[in-house]
Amino acid sequence: MHVRELRIDVTAAAGASTPLANAATAYLPEHPPSLVVVAYPGGGYSRRYFDLPEPGYSQAHHHVARGVALVACDHLGVGDSDLPAEPVSWEGIAAAGHATALGAVAELGLEGVPAVGIGQSYGGLLLTIQQAEHGTFGAVAVLGWSGLHTVLPEAPPDYRGPYAPFYGFHFDDVPAALVEADLDGYPTRPPGKVPPWGASTMPGGPAAVGHHPDPLGPGAVAHHAARIDVPIFIGNGERDVCPDPWREPVAYRASNDVTVFTVPRMAHMHNFASTRSLLWDRVLGWAACVTGT
Repeated sequence: MHVRELRIDVTAAAGASTPLANAATAYLPEHPPSLVVVAYPGGGYSRRYFDLPEPGYSQAHHHVARGVALVACDHLGVGDSDLPAEPVSWEGIAAAGHATALGAVAELGLEGVPAVGIGQSYGGLLLTIQQAEHGTFGAVAVLGWSGLHTVLPEAPPDYRGPYAPFYGFHFDDVPAALVEADLDGYPTRPPGKVPPWGASTMPGGPAAVGHHPDPLGPGAVAHHAARIDVPIFIGNGERDVCPDPWREPVAYRASNDVTVFTVPRMAHMHNFASTRSLLWDRVLGWAACVTGT
């Protein structure tokens, strides 16, 4: 496997007056890939979410072993991407995500390879806007995100765990050390409590706090979801933020190919789940089908 670190200029895309760049990491197989997966993380997470350091928890390694390239991208204002001095709208962040995908694929010399986009949680929100506005990919997967109404599940009354507000993030069989490393200090993650896969800022950076609409509001990006006209994969854990996954296809009326997959023993942070490989393999199978690879 080859790993390349990239910085893609997104100044014009974000409508910024000062130079801005997004960070991305490309994980490449030894031979030319059959497919490119461009991945965007959720809020409070960086691109390293797709390459968790715990052995066996790396989605990037899993895909590369199957001949697929994965390009993990930090949103503008997150991780190693630049922090905008002024607030940037969701549409601006999504436009920067579009520029990052195109720039990374071009820099890697993979323009002719079919590409799909995946977005987890807040990354699914931004990917929804990005695909509707720019048509970046031939197919998209929204993972742990609702096109209708994203709702964090509440802990049952008898729940005694230490992270009750984030009950929906991890299933009961996730190692306690991983759960603690992930949730201690979340979502603000003060200095000293940012894990390798975490981020101390939300998309857009500190200046965006209070500037964006409520991502958990009903129909937060419904008008964008309704415009997506490529195949869509809706992936959720059995404990996740889609109250009724089987209703989700109605959000994507312009698409004639919508797949719904719910993974057992998986909560919202999919890549920590004991059943994570079920989702990874299903996404690759779906992507191979809809792209003809």
